[in-house]
Amino acid sequence: MGKYKIRVKVEFVECDEAEQKSPMKQNDGSFEMSIDGADAISIDNCESAALRTSYEAIRDALSEHLSEASKKNPQKS
Repeated sequence: MGKYKIRVKVEFVECDEAEQKSPMKQNDGSFEMSIDGADAISIDNCESAALRTSYEAIRDALSEHLSEASKKNPQKS
């Protein structure tokens, strides 16, 4: 079985979008969540938003990876 690399990148990008209360999957497969300016300067609120967004991205990536892996290595009955 081959080796795998896991890559994670987190960015904080200033924007004019409305606040989003939950992470949303984007067309490129990434997940985004918009927070307001007050939350953006609070370490606890930034951490919470980053963890919520990361959680969704990780779950989605694991689901896709395991689905592909099961297609490559079907279990024998």
